[in-house]
Amino acid sequence: MAKYRVAQCYTGPVGAEIVRRMAGHPLMELVGVLVHFPEKVGRDSGELVGAAPNGIITTDSLDEIIALKPDAAIWSGLVNDLDAYVRLLEAGINVYTGIGCYYLPGMPEEPRLTAAALKGGASISAGGNIPGLIADVLPLYVSGYTGRIEQLRMWQRNDMAAGPSAVQIQSLGVGFYPGECEWAEAINEGMTNSMGVSAHMVADGLGVEWEDVRLERVEYALAPEDYVLPASGLEIRKGMVAGVRWTIVARADGGKDFYRLVNEQSTRLDHVSDGGDEWRRSYDDPAWRVEIDGDPPIVVTFGWPSGTQPGKACHNLNAARAMNVVPRLIKAKPGGVSVLDFPAAAASDGLRG
Repeated sequence: MAKYRVAQCYTGPVGAEIVRRMAGHPLMELVGVLVHFPEKVGRDSGELVGAAPNGIITTDSLDEIIALKPDAAIWSGLVNDLDAYVRLLEAGINVYTGIGCYYLPGMPEEPRLTAAALKGGASISAGGNIPGLIADVLPLYVSGYTGRIEQLRMWQRNDMAAGPSAVQIQSLGVGFYPGECEWAEAINEGMTNSMGVSAHMVADGLGVEWEDVRLERVEYALAPEDYVLPASGLEIRKGMVAGVRWTIVARADGGKDFYRLVNEQSTRLDHVSDGGDEWRRSYDDPAWRVEIDGDPPIVVTFGWPSGTQPGKACHNLNAARAMNVVPRLIKAKPGGVSVLDFPAAAASDGLRG
């Protein structure tokens, strides 16, 4: 069977891992790699990500990626680039993105993306760890083992200390003095909207009428001293924001708070909370937790073994998820699709030899 031809768009920590994992994949073949920074252009993409040369030379031209006519493109950029998605879809290229488009029904971009997908006969889906795991996929899956649900509660406790991108860390408002981050309000709005999309998917999956979402609380942890994050070089001074935690609640079926999510993003483990639950204290504490008040009640934790580098594990989880979904995405109906539209993705690269 011929392999699926895949283009990787951007080579941050997730995209670079996808390039590395494409070598020798039994179902997929890497045919193009899009990069952003000029110093990355024209290089062997395998060597660029610290792997063996693969003969795929990087480009900063989306036109060149489209000209390759891949079956699918995996978008690992920092920006929800609707224009790029439209161009890819209209060219008949299926799109899996790690940002935006998590669940299109009712979203303002749905008509434009659906029209492009139908024109090209392609599909678009999205995923990650939040949204894409703890905010929607895992609670939906677990809900299949209970009933008479009253409420779903989810927690993500993400360690950012090992993240290689200072820009990405600062995009969440970390590394600024309180009140200094000019886009803090936009971050809160974006986080609320993103989790609202997940809650909408969960409501539709449960067959209940979605209503709205609200940001209940934002908490900040301040650095107790000066320190530098070694992977990114980001300097965080005493008194700067070192961690942020959002609590988001969604309603359905006549105003019932059916969905509660806490998203904690931090850079160290000795934060002092300014309200609410304690912050994560140990890397052995599970990164994710789901509680469902149902019959029977269910508690699920999700994480990795002791000693695993948490930041790298999270990036690799996102890379593996993208690659495992792509074969199903290529076979899916044209348009915007989610886990409600195709079977749960299983590992697509077999067992390690």
